[in-house]
Amino acid sequence: MAFLRVVQGSRPGELHELLSERIVLGRHPSCEVVLDNAAISRQHARLIRQGTNFVIEDLGSRNGTHVNGKMVSGLQKVANRDRIRICDIVLEYLDEIPMIDATMADELSYNDPRGTHPGGQATVEHVGEFDHLESSSSIITSLNAGSISRRLDVRPEVKLRALLELSSLFSRTVDVSTVMKKTLDCLFRLFPQSEMGLVLLTNAQSKEPIVKAARNSKGEVSLDQKFSSTVFRQTIESLSAILSEDMGDDTRFRDSESASMLEIRSMMCSPLTGGEGSAFGAIQLTTKDLKKPFNQDDLDLFVSVSCQAGLAIENAHMHAEIVHRREMERDLEVATQIQLGFLPNKKPSFLDFEFWHFYQAAQQVGGDYFDYVRLPDGRLAIAVGDVSGKGVPAALLMARLCSAVRYHLVAQKSVARALTELNRELLESSLGFRFITLVIVVLEPGSNTAVIVNAGHLPPVIHHKKNSEYLEGDYSGLPLGVGGDFEYQQTTLELSPGSSMLLYTDGITETEDSQHNLYGRERLLLARPKGSFTPEQLVNYVLNDTVDFSGGLPQRDDRCVVAFKYSPT
Repeated sequence: MAFLRVVQGSRPGELHELLSERIVLGRHPSCEVVLDNAAISRQHARLIRQGTNFVIEDLGSRNGTHVNGKMVSGLQKVANRDRIRICDIVLEYLDEIPMIDATMADELSYNDPRGTHPGGQATVEHVGEFDHLESSSSIITSLNAGSISRRLDVRPEVKLRALLELSSLFSRTVDVSTVMKKTLDCLFRLFPQSEMGLVLLTNAQSKEPIVKAARNSKGEVSLDQKFSSTVFRQTIESLSAILSEDMGDDTRFRDSESASMLEIRSMMCSPLTGGEGSAFGAIQLTTKDLKKPFNQDDLDLFVSVSCQAGLAIENAHMHAEIVHRREMERDLEVATQIQLGFLPNKKPSFLDFEFWHFYQAAQQVGGDYFDYVRLPDGRLAIAVGDVSGKGVPAALLMARLCSAVRYHLVAQKSVARALTELNRELLESSLGFRFITLVIVVLEPGSNTAVIVNAGHLPPVIHHKKNSEYLEGDYSGLPLGVGGDFEYQQTTLELSPGSSMLLYTDGITETEDSQHNLYGRERLLLARPKGSFTPEQLVNYVLNDTVDFSGGLPQRDDRCVVAFKYSPT
């Protein structure tokens, strides 16, 4: 089993076991070996297993990869005890787990949490994103927020206590606002020198930061707080926590007017990241007291808390979304029941005729419509319509259509006049660029006549004993909601004994197969059982035929079918 041992870097002596076939080294949290140095590229180099050995390649990094002092070009084999240098970090490749020898013991003795070497001089980790700026003794460091949470060597008892406290707090709440407030409360207990703490989240639309929680040393304050957008932007873009001992002397933020105006002296800012590693906000702590500035140990602990808070805030957001989705689903379930209440729940009983129908919305509510309306003179009107669109908007208009059709059929002497007045009413109420297709058939008890008026709807199919045909002609008019002065026409048809009529919506004819072919008019015209059949058998045959045609693909549009048969006794 092969290993990489840290010889020089933030954690000398740390071992990385090489278990995968490909191991990426870099500063991005998704890398198998995460290197805490902002000068290192996000995906810097890669080790690839070849048999029992490994080769290394540079992934187009800015500063290159070196093995035993030589720049890596292409694929290069690595052998036992080879030294791999990536910027200021040196790793040793080992064929097997090493024994602690004198050299390693010396290296481990330098593993000071404050990053000091035997000479006692503090080291400064250069930040790659800010290499163009002159160095400043007030810049402490910048740490990769994706890996710092695993550094338990830094104030372990304080870090453990803080994380346990946060875990306990977060386990008792799933409210986003409460999570953010409790995070700030915990940070002020950990860092009593803090004077202002902010939780900033990125607006999903504008991508600008918004203050979502704020407090000072006395407690919660107004969200109307100013902050340095420069600090926030650099934290988010680098995915690294930033520590500045004295922002007034920090070359990174010398041009930040907000930082100067706020008189911030010492500051820590860490990105908030979720499970996928992307930053959606940041936490910032500031103080104006240079006697108690934040230091390296503070930053390590601060980032650990920020990582925990980021996951908690993301979980709270997801919980809120789930709750909201469930509420919407409950509302839609109620809306479904209300909509079904507008539609007939049983077949009508009418002399010499028998009926059957089917209705199914593509979503929980839909825009297809059908109804049986008994008129004052004893006639029966069968209406089938389709509101453009699907979902809640179409369902709302369908509910309006249901009552309006009933009113005009009763109020007007003819079916054609009823549709003309219905069209005018809908236009006056403004449909918002929507239209409605509607066909109405009126039957008389004991008679073989059927009066038909069509407002842009698909033509009905009439099945005779020996053949089938579409009922279409000059009497078919415009859809409702298109022309205000349009006068609708009606036609009268004589039905022969045993003939059946099928009214339907485009959810039937526009059924698609896996190749996006449409079911179409021709196939619908032939979709009928053999021999004599009932309206129920006709409707079921059509539905089964569309399912066979689509190959069981999900329903894309609302479907409505109404059939009746003339069977004189």
